[in-house]
Amino acid sequence: MTRHRRFNLTFSLLQLVLIGFAVVTLPLGLALATAWVAVDHLASKGQDAVVAAVHATQASRNLIEEITDVERHARQYHVLSDPALLESYETQRDRFLDHLTDIAGLEMGPSVRNQALQLETASKATFAALDSGETSAEAKEAALESFAHLDVLSRDIYRESVRVVAREVEAMHRQGSEIRQQLLWLASASIPAALLLTFIFTMLIARPMRQLDQAIRSLGDGRFDRPIQVSGLSDLADLGQRLNWLRLRLIELEEQKTFFLHHMSHELKTPLTNIVEGAELLSQNVLGPLAPEQDEILDIVRVNSFHLQELIENLLTASNGADAAAVLAPRRIDLNDLVRRIADRHKLPARAKELELELILSGETLWSDHERLGTIVDNLLSNAIKFTAARSRVRIVTGRLKNDIYIEVRDEGKGIRPEDRENVFERFFQQPSAVNSRIRGSGLGLFIAREYARALGGFLQVINSDKGACLRLRLPRRRPDSAFEAVNTARTSSQSA
Repeated sequence: MTRHRRFNLTFSLLQLVLIGFAVVTLPLGLALATAWVAVDHLASKGQDAVVAAVHATQASRNLIEEITDVERHARQYHVLSDPALLESYETQRDRFLDHLTDIAGLEMGPSVRNQALQLETASKATFAALDSGETSAEAKEAALESFAHLDVLSRDIYRESVRVVAREVEAMHRQGSEIRQQLLWLASASIPAALLLTFIFTMLIARPMRQLDQAIRSLGDGRFDRPIQVSGLSDLADLGQRLNWLRLRLIELEEQKTFFLHHMSHELKTPLTNIVEGAELLSQNVLGPLAPEQDEILDIVRVNSFHLQELIENLLTASNGADAAAVLAPRRIDLNDLVRRIADRHKLPARAKELELELILSGETLWSDHERLGTIVDNLLSNAIKFTAARSRVRIVTGRLKNDIYIEVRDEGKGIRPEDRENVFERFFQQPSAVNSRIRGSGLGLFIAREYARALGGFLQVINSDKGACLRLRLPRRRPDSAFEAVNTARTSSQSA
């Protein structure tokens, strides 16, 4: 036998579910957190880049306009020598230098910074030549002509700023693509990880649940020989120990029941033996000859004593769980003769209730086990006499349905409720109408009858009836050599296994 290694967890089912939920959501939460950080970083960087690009573009554009204004005011002052024009020139010059300082301070890369420094050096040289009073007219004219070079340098700064902004936009686009690719890979890895963790925790929960299901099914099927062991979660393992305790308790109760039935059968056999011996003495005319009616009653007593002994053996068979068809001995049976002999056994209880036993026999013959078939008919007739109304009639009908033979036993009692049509064949089942009966049965008659019917290849069922109950036994008519052999072989193999 394969032994499974037991492992028990200190977690309960609720704790494992909560832990599993937390662990399964961890990869997804990590992916969401990573995505949020990456997107927030990209958005913040993009916002800063947009602001810097707007400032750089606007400043470089203003730089071009202001160098033009400085040149215009310088030329006007050089021609007119108006102090107001000098003041305007100086204001535009200082504004130009401030914007140039701002551009140099922007984070636009070394190229823009170098060009800004070059423009600043050139512009300061020009402004120095214009502001100096010792500068000759030719030198001032040359300084004025250098504004064209300053305009070219300003435009170069503007064009370089635009290129830097374009490069920043392209870099942001590449970074966005990289982040999108990273998030895609992270999602691709987190989903299988979550599924794997879900599978692991599902198995941790499903395995002990499956063991509990198998244990409960075994208890329901009456298999108490295998110990119940549930491994895994602590509370489910405790439940498995409780079920194993229940198994041991059921074994104990089953042993007590078997002991009680054996003891009861032993106690019943002692007075029954005395009854049989007394009937034998009377039949031997030890106390004198008997009248024909007395002899008939004595014969009924003797036959029913043996029948009672057979019922006690059936009770032991049912309690021990023995197979109803362990050994089958099929032979040709005259159904009329069998039914008449069984009906003769029940003349005395039928006479006590003033019943009429009506036999409607079709003269059928079949191949079956004589002892078990007789037990079925005997149980059906005994059950009908017990539950039929006084001064009524019990009818036994035989006939043929296609290739089968049927035997119907009908009474005129209260009948069987529709919801009890299957329950009446259960072991120890008592009909509600039998609670107040003068003689209560053991609840095994119909159970044994159905088991024997199945063993013989047929079936026993309750059918609809206008009055009272009607039970029909249906058996194959042909010689069932192969059928009996198959049934015996299958049952013998299952018992050996």
